[in-house]
Amino acid sequence: MIPLSFVQRRTWFLHQLEGAETWNISSAFRLTGRLDQEALLAALGDLVDRHEILRTVYRTDEDGEPYQVILPLEEALAQVSVPVTDVPPEGVSAAVDETVAHWFDLETEIPLRARLLRSGPEEHVLVLVIHHIASDGSSGAPLARDLAAAYNARRAGRAPGWEPLPVQYKDFTMWQREVLGDLADPESLGAQQVAYWRRELEGVPQPLDLPLDRPRSVEGGTDGDAVPIPVAAEVMAGLQKLADGRGLTMSMVMQAALGVLLGKLGGGEDIPVGTPIAGRTDEALNDLIGCFVNNLVIRMDLSGDPTFAALLAQVRDKALAAYENQDVPFEVLVEQLNPDRSAAYRPFFQVMCGWQNTEKWSLELDGLDVEYRQALLATTQVDVFFSMTTDETGALRGDISYATHLFDRDTVEDMAARYARVLRQLAADPQMRISEVDVLVEGERELLLTEVNDTAEPTLDGGLAEALRRQAEAAPDAPALIAEEETLTYRELEARSNRLAHWLVGRGVRAESLVAVLLPRTANLPVALLAVLKAGGAYIPVDPDHPRSRIDFVLDQARPALVLDADTLAAADWEHCPDTPPEVSVHPDNTQYVIYTSGSTGTPKGVTIPRGAVANFLAAARRRFPMTAADRMLFSTTVSFDMANTELYLPFVCGATMVLAKKETVTDPSAMTALLRRHAVTVVQATPGFWQMLLAHEPDAARGLRIITGAEAVPVRLAETLAEQAAEAGNWYGPSETTTWSTTAPLKAGAGVSIGTPIGNTQVYVLDARLRPVPRGVQGELYIAGDGLARGYQDRPDLTAERFVPCPFGPAGARMYRTGDLVRWNKTGALEYLARTDHQVKVRGFRIELGEIEHVLAGHPAVSRAAVVVRENRQGDRSIVGYVVPAADAADPDALLPELTEHLRGRLPDYMVPSALIPLAEIPLTPNGKLDRQALPAEHTTAPAGGAPRNSHEERLAAVFRELLDREHVGVDDDFFALGGHSLLATRLSVRIRKDFDVELPLRTIIKFPTVAELAALLLAGAVPDEVADPFGVVLPLNSDPGTGKKPLWFFHGGGGLGWAYFSFVTHVQGRQAYALQSRGADGRAPLVESIDEMVDHFIEEMLAIQPEGPFNLVGWSYGGTLVQAVAAGLDRRGHEIALTAVLDSQPGGQGWSDIHRNKTVEDYRDELEDFFGQYIGTGNQQEFLDNMSKVLANNTNLMMDWESPVYNGDIVFFHATLKDEMYAHLWRPYVLGTIEEHDVAATHHEMNLPGPVSEVFEVLNRKLADLA
Repeated sequence: MIPLSFVQRRTWFLHQLEGAETWNISSAFRLTGRLDQEALLAALGDLVDRHEILRTVYRTDEDGEPYQVILPLEEALAQVSVPVTDVPPEGVSAAVDETVAHWFDLETEIPLRARLLRSGPEEHVLVLVIHHIASDGSSGAPLARDLAAAYNARRAGRAPGWEPLPVQYKDFTMWQREVLGDLADPESLGAQQVAYWRRELEGVPQPLDLPLDRPRSVEGGTDGDAVPIPVAAEVMAGLQKLADGRGLTMSMVMQAALGVLLGKLGGGEDIPVGTPIAGRTDEALNDLIGCFVNNLVIRMDLSGDPTFAALLAQVRDKALAAYENQDVPFEVLVEQLNPDRSAAYRPFFQVMCGWQNTEKWSLELDGLDVEYRQALLATTQVDVFFSMTTDETGALRGDISYATHLFDRDTVEDMAARYARVLRQLAADPQMRISEVDVLVEGERELLLTEVNDTAEPTLDGGLAEALRRQAEAAPDAPALIAEEETLTYRELEARSNRLAHWLVGRGVRAESLVAVLLPRTANLPVALLAVLKAGGAYIPVDPDHPRSRIDFVLDQARPALVLDADTLAAADWEHCPDTPPEVSVHPDNTQYVIYTSGSTGTPKGVTIPRGAVANFLAAARRRFPMTAADRMLFSTTVSFDMANTELYLPFVCGATMVLAKKETVTDPSAMTALLRRHAVTVVQATPGFWQMLLAHEPDAARGLRIITGAEAVPVRLAETLAEQAAEAGNWYGPSETTTWSTTAPLKAGAGVSIGTPIGNTQVYVLDARLRPVPRGVQGELYIAGDGLARGYQDRPDLTAERFVPCPFGPAGARMYRTGDLVRWNKTGALEYLARTDHQVKVRGFRIELGEIEHVLAGHPAVSRAAVVVRENRQGDRSIVGYVVPAADAADPDALLPELTEHLRGRLPDYMVPSALIPLAEIPLTPNGKLDRQALPAEHTTAPAGGAPRNSHEERLAAVFRELLDREHVGVDDDFFALGGHSLLATRLSVRIRKDFDVELPLRTIIKFPTVAELAALLLAGAVPDEVADPFGVVLPLNSDPGTGKKPLWFFHGGGGLGWAYFSFVTHVQGRQAYALQSRGADGRAPLVESIDEMVDHFIEEMLAIQPEGPFNLVGWSYGGTLVQAVAAGLDRRGHEIALTAVLDSQPGGQGWSDIHRNKTVEDYRDELEDFFGQYIGTGNQQEFLDNMSKVLANNTNLMMDWESPVYNGDIVFFHATLKDEMYAHLWRPYVLGTIEEHDVAATHHEMNLPGPVSEVFEVLNRKLADLA
């Protein structure tokens, strides 16, 4: 047997995984003139005769190892044809697209297809399609040469007279292995080159950070598109001159420029780029058609801000070293280096750069004018592929192919324009440093620096104290402040604060005097703060409930002139002071307060905020969130957190009322809810953590409120809840150093979460490490400038200089604050918060944003709050650990943690799934209500990644895993590839499953569902576990009775009559017996039912024989969902209680059934069943099973067509399969008198039994079943 070359083996594997059309190489030629079709057909036969690779098919041995079979010429020629299709000129492009999407069956078909599109007697388009396993980019020239020679010869009535080829592709295959030698021998060429690449690729970042429009999916994708790269002729000439002068190839120049671009687009300083190389290392291979191409990795180091010239030299050295080590195929490197795998992206590189310096396709056919037309297939194998070449005029032509599941077209168009800018700057000045390269597109700099920052607005005239005075004059008797012990009107608040201000003046308080306010949460707290301001001084807000050590630290550091605590206030004689404002002179630059930032790490530092900054913030907040005298705003935030400014002062400048909550109320959800109702609070500002706590206690706590949240990232699920419940909701962002809030964004359902745009007189800049604006969509650090800036840190000039830096975009002397927050501009012109600069981590070479994992965890309905950190053991191994607070109605932790692991695996790449999950009673918070990461427990127990087999299918599969992977233990949730599996072993696993289970699982299925549990679930769709005694019985037990005494769960069969698919559901059933009801006659022997009513009555009798009394729990998918509602109605008529009626993507009887199925035959149903099973498993060995199942399906469907669902006097829970066009829930409204509770499941209708969708369904069902007997 002839083995495959290494690149062929990889291509063969990916062909099984992704689909054949992804790997087609195609070309189209417009032929004008009199075409000799017989000569063309004969020439194609000559081509197949000359090149053995064009008559080679690919089969597998008993272990699943592929090998080549060269067909006899006669057998191959029988497949050579040139069908002619008449196509109008306007239909040619579509016909070409259809042709190039041909799906090759590599086991039986030769890898060459041709088609003629005729649009006139002398107008044709010849389309040639070759599978990549038999060709590559360099094969185009010999193919065109040989085809032309053969056509011209046959047209002249003779055979082509070409020289025999010195070798064939099979010779290369054997020679390649000889050259590489034994990889286990360190002296072999292959081992030495693998060692080079091991060193070169160690720690390579995976995946490369790119400005994606959508996050990577778990599965990835191959759908693609392309945009052109606009490069002027003079730029091309400059680049060529640069390359010639420095001994570079144009490929090296393009790679270096791409490295610069990727660095500017957020890729960092370590940039790996893949580049294809012809792989024809011997002249004897030059005239062969075949797949020789190899992929090399050029890893560019951008650290130290090199010049273009230095980077070019680096790339030249790297490229030459790579060429020296090009004999070892990339496919071998992947197997030998065994990087962490993910179906979401290619290993080692996700961006490629190719310079096409191959000989042009020149098809010179006698008597014809031939025009080459590139025929591109809309697929891509990497995230982005930059492809360049020169045309006949010497002009640079290029395009960017991109993955459409990751990027929008306009993003890549911008990317092409940015690349062209880099090339222009490189050609003009090779000594330019990378930091100086500008990649912003036309108008983008103006947009990012000026337009978004056009925020000039009036500030608060006279400041806060004057605003309060005006309000007291305008509405003296209006309530200003409601505390638990008293209520103050605006007149009383003004007078009381004035009296205390006079007392403070008498104690020497004046401008820049610091007064520490250390008061409990009573009415005197806001009075004291206002009094300090009216006295001309500045306050230091200190929470008396903080630890004494922290209070002492603040007082020692701040050295206040006066400490105003409860004892001092009680002893002071200030009640008799004047109630008019004292005459003091203050300026907007004078300090309003010094606040000591609370954090989980480091030493607290005092931030000095001027009065003008607070006045600006309040004016902007009033403009963006106006309140009236009818509004009441909760004051619940600790005074030592500057977020309290909104609650303290915004009501006063708007004429609204502050409702003050004591600490005991703030920390008690029941008391807080009662306070909100008692005082008719309309506006609440609180952290996301507070809202999660409150909503966990009172699910409708936000209903009808106007809401501000912020201070930390808002989980998407919380944002959706607030947007849905609140009358108005906003996500506000800002650090203490820029006065409370700097940007605001509305929260709207379905709109995601952003932090919005800057408030008045505030400028925001998203910059790289050298303070240059980054493009839209690219991650950068947020800097804030404008009227809200603090003066700096008290007595910390070094830290002030580090964090408050000169602003290069403002007037002379302007400053901006470095936030340490990573953000990006989205396409709507709003800022998106991504992470802290210190929360971006790297684990096993993968760059990971912990916040992304936290959002997915928090999105699980059974999770109240989540946090994620990276832990490092004594050996230095780093792993991701997740902490979760279960919701009040969540399952016990032993059941919840595996469910969460599956939830994560369904939504994140494998490398982002935590290796451990730890349940906590609560997430530790700082005094300001933010996550305290340092207080998370270091000790943890690994989340159950394994788990014991639960049925014979899982036991047998686990045994196969252990054998192939040479592992002592494999759990049902262990990932085949994470345990060391690779493409060859996956092939062997497929073969073993075929042998042991008599079912064929395609490789793409194994890649998509790589755990024992997932593969077992798929196998069970067409089989039952060994321990099942009667797989065709009407009542099919799905599990053993756990002995809990709880009522069972009843599942109802699909249209085919069998309930076997529910074996994949039953692993989620907690503490209950589960049964599936199946069609009578499913065994092929008993008579089929004659009506749906007969079927329903029969099922009810069978159920009552096992469970005589309710409540009943019913679940049905597809046809089974229609039955579930009918059975529920029948049980209800008999007086039985129904606790759960779950309908999974089903229609009522009679609704649409007749239109779809009226004229179908049993054979039609059989074809449908084979298509359905064939998506995931082979069906060649299931013919008898499918024959019988199709008869049952035909009978069941025919009965349903003329039957109408009954009216059910109860509730149903409906699950939509959202990956299809039709939605069915509304169709049930005439047949359900109770409520229809709807849930979405990310699946097609036919995928509802797969592990991910089943997990989503049971996230809901287990919550509902938890409290049922």
